[in-house]
Amino acid sequence: MAAAEETAVGTAAEGSDLRSFFSTRGVAADLAALDDQTLKALDEKYIIARDLDAATVLSKIHHLVGHSEASIVPYEGLSYQLPCRDPGQHEYDPTLRQLCLRRGKVETCTVGDPRTSRKAEIITATLSLVKKTVLSGHRSFSDGLRYGDEVFKQDKKTVDDALLDICCLLECPRASLKMLELGPGTVVGPLIFTMEDGAENHCRSFGPSGARVHEGISNITVEQGATVNFILLVQRDDVFWDFARSQLRHELNCVVMTGGDGEPNVMTRAFLRKLKDCLSVPVYALTDSDPEGISIFCTYKFGSAEMPFDNVGLTIPDIKLIAYIGDDALHLSHLQPLAKRDRSILKGLCAQKHVIGDEQLRENIHFMMNRGLKCKIEALYYLQYPPTDYIRKAVGNLEDI
Repeated sequence: MAAAEETAVGTAAEGSDLRSFFSTRGVAADLAALDDQTLKALDEKYIIARDLDAATVLSKIHHLVGHSEASIVPYEGLSYQLPCRDPGQHEYDPTLRQLCLRRGKVETCTVGDPRTSRKAEIITATLSLVKKTVLSGHRSFSDGLRYGDEVFKQDKKTVDDALLDICCLLECPRASLKMLELGPGTVVGPLIFTMEDGAENHCRSFGPSGARVHEGISNITVEQGATVNFILLVQRDDVFWDFARSQLRHELNCVVMTGGDGEPNVMTRAFLRKLKDCLSVPVYALTDSDPEGISIFCTYKFGSAEMPFDNVGLTIPDIKLIAYIGDDALHLSHLQPLAKRDRSILKGLCAQKHVIGDEQLRENIHFMMNRGLKCKIEALYYLQYPPTDYIRKAVGNLEDI
């Protein structure tokens, strides 16, 4: 009986821990109906990165390398059991409504092993630099780490991959390693940001090109007398600037936001989720009608495929895509043929059940594959610049779905 009670207490504690983390990420209400046993099962099935304080990060690093000395050297035999991050380990969980990373499959890399020694040395060097950063109490841009050790050969991707492996090993996000990201998103609209210290910043005070998204925002509200009907998320900075400096957002009563030119980073996705939750309005995405644009949309909707272990509170499951590539109003001269890389991306998207199971995405992907065509947002400029009427009509149609 005592053993059964102890097990029940342990299960409740683990469930409460995960529930508490969900609360800090702003998704507790979405999962309120789940009991502790269900949460424990999710925790056992997936690697779910938790926000960790500096002391916990250092303790986990010490456990990995077997000592607490100031410097970490790649001594012979030092070994890591790296969780596998291959697509085969990715799984869309309908309960969490996000892409996750399954536990179980690991890859061993060991200093001194001819096949895996270099990778083990890179992880060790990265761990050493992370430890120094955490101990300093300051934060650092990860881009600068590539100059911190000769083993990196100044290659940014080498460092980024090592940081992802370390995040999986420690089960924490990059922010817990005190690593900052470059290239946050930008937003423009009649918004007031309330900071964690109580200070208020008006978005318009940053000028017509909008405000860079940043951390430390506790609440977002709309200026008195203003109306926001929806959030318009656009791909690429140049399109955002076109829209921000026009009358489009005033005519549509919307907030316009971008995640930049490539895959959106964690800070951008976290801000978009907070913006949606605070304003309680729908989000519509206008991306390039090409495989890369679809892939970026999927990151916002389902979560990052690069970091499936850190998607909690960073997705917009009900975001809708403003699709236009199959519109008869577009002239064929505005469309472009798919490249080899485009077809490869589409093939990868088709292999993901949660992507191809979405009717809107499936129709767009099949159109591109069957016609062998793609196009950029600028194709809409031939209809109207900026394409205010087209967006208004598209949003109206999506609201009926």
